[in-house]
Amino acid sequence: MAVTPEDPDWSVVGDLRCELGESPVWDTALARLRLVDIDGRRLWTLDPATGAASAVTCGRAVSALVPRADGGWLAVSGRDIGALDAADGTFQPLLSLPGPADLALNDAVCGRDGNLYVGSIDRTRAERAALYVMDRDLNHVVLAARVGASNGVDTSPDGRILYHADTFADTVTAYEGRGTPAAAVRVAHPDGIAVDADGGVWVASWGSGMLFRYTPGLAPDRALRVPAPLVTNVSFGGPDYRWMVVTTARSDGAELSGAVFTADVGVAGLPPARFAVDPAGGRRPCHTEPDAERPSVSGFRIR
Repeated sequence: MAVTPEDPDWSVVGDLRCELGESPVWDTALARLRLVDIDGRRLWTLDPATGAASAVTCGRAVSALVPRADGGWLAVSGRDIGALDAADGTFQPLLSLPGPADLALNDAVCGRDGNLYVGSIDRTRAERAALYVMDRDLNHVVLAARVGASNGVDTSPDGRILYHADTFADTVTAYEGRGTPAAAVRVAHPDGIAVDADGGVWVASWGSGMLFRYTPGLAPDRALRVPAPLVTNVSFGGPDYRWMVVTTARSDGAELSGAVFTADVGVAGLPPARFAVDPAGGRRPCHTEPDAERPSVSGFRIR
């Protein structure tokens, strides 16, 4: 089904221009927006109401932020998942996921089922990357193997469906139950994903300057133009989570590339789920090939 593109009344937050803006997360405690500039190695804190922006330099390039149940932050850097100090950018690794050393981890989210989801990217396009799922003890399994570029990931409001973007495959897939693919849709270079309060799936399309909304079953629903071509991610924040937030990356010749945009698009988002990590708990090894005896993590098993 074709949809007519819309032009929301976008506002630009602050005067920052990220090299590669990513992982926008609403900090409910501070009523502020957090995001990272991966290539700029900065953690930004923004106030969309006033436009105020401040940043700390991270010791390592951080690709994703995940709020913790204890009030802190998890971050993804290289093949490590660790604790990030938002005050000074210090990163303390908690777990290094196994796998080819040249495959870095990328996007991550705490699902509304309480699990942590994180994927890797194979820039050789040999499909050696994977999507991982782990519980609070950081026991982890591979939910999907033979991935090209694991990018946006989020769950339905009830946590029963997982949505995952593979940028190189131009595909967003919905997983149900124990990691079974239930639906898929072709999207041009899908990047970040956010699920709204009605279950709609918003997908950032890298290179097109577009955001697409799909129904929970991944049928096309809406399309929004963004005034920057390299759209990287999308989330919700502000009062009642009515502000859509969009991050972008720098692009030659595009004046607003790298900016952070907000708009009211007529739907509300959901508070970010917080991961209750317990790194002192027991850890099981990560597996990369199908095996019926392998452990499940809160209902999801490797397919």
